[in-house]
Amino acid sequence: MAARTFRRVSYNNKHYSVPVYALDDGCVRITPRSGALDPATLSSDERSAPLLGDLNRPFDVERFLVPHHPINVGVLSADEQRSFLAPGDARNVLDLPIKFPGSDFRLPMEYAQWAPVVQRIADAEWALNPTCYDEYYCYLTLRREHVEPGDQGHYAPCHVDGFQGARWQPKVRANHTYTVTNCLPTMYFPQSFDLRPLDLARHDAFWEMNRQVALTNAEHGWNDYPDFALMLMDAYCVHIAIDAARPYDRVWLRFSFEVRIFDRLGNGHNPFFAYDWPMVPRDIEQLGLVPFDPTCEASLRVFPWQALDGSPNPPGVYTKPNLRPR
Repeated sequence: MAARTFRRVSYNNKHYSVPVYALDDGCVRITPRSGALDPATLSSDERSAPLLGDLNRPFDVERFLVPHHPINVGVLSADEQRSFLAPGDARNVLDLPIKFPGSDFRLPMEYAQWAPVVQRIADAEWALNPTCYDEYYCYLTLRREHVEPGDQGHYAPCHVDGFQGARWQPKVRANHTYTVTNCLPTMYFPQSFDLRPLDLARHDAFWEMNRQVALTNAEHGWNDYPDFALMLMDAYCVHIAIDAARPYDRVWLRFSFEVRIFDRLGNGHNPFFAYDWPMVPRDIEQLGLVPFDPTCEASLRVFPWQALDGSPNPPGVYTKPNLRPR
């Protein structure tokens, strides 16, 4: 195997190490197995979930009014769990395209131990979205990390994956995403969110999600699903990472299905597809958004890397939104 190298990217006080993959190392190619997942095996609540009804529809901020709940499409087998947790030197990566519209899945050999998971994702997508399966990109994110008590694997406000703000005009099909982890299950908030009063060119929608969760004292918080579950969510499933109660070695995978090109600096590049996207700095912080309610609690309207007064936190210090104020 060729020596493993990184390409370093820095902007907006953020630093990324983007893995460089060698064509000589090869890739694992995966296609879906027809019938491997029978949608009839999902519960009646899951089959009637708003998430499935919204697949392939353009993003619409009014859909946040309808509580959206993620769907458990299966749990990894014992053998798949062992492969999932096997030690190795695979590098973390952000939004690496592993499927293009009309293509198979192409997984760099470095991530071969997760090929069984990719197979399960391909099977699920084929079963649940057969008419539009070939119209999406799929992007892989991997995080392997040690998490200490009181910490989170990922610091972010309440948010959704694939939010389409003011710059996305006209709106395109909404994102849907599968995740799987061995511990620290993501907390979801299947409640109604009213974002209609916001000016999305001016107001930070994620801070408003923080505020509306806090108004309910986080009473709708839900993460009652097993470790190693393949969870399907969409761009209306509001969620947040949770604090660890004890030390964990965590493996977390995300598979984002999008019709959009993910051209953010810091994302992985897959040499097993022929493409050359201009990659650009892109972060919500650079948009200069403000809170819809500037009088709400300060922790609900700053980024995790900011102190309550908006100044930068020291390295390694993060501000968490107070979602249970009473």
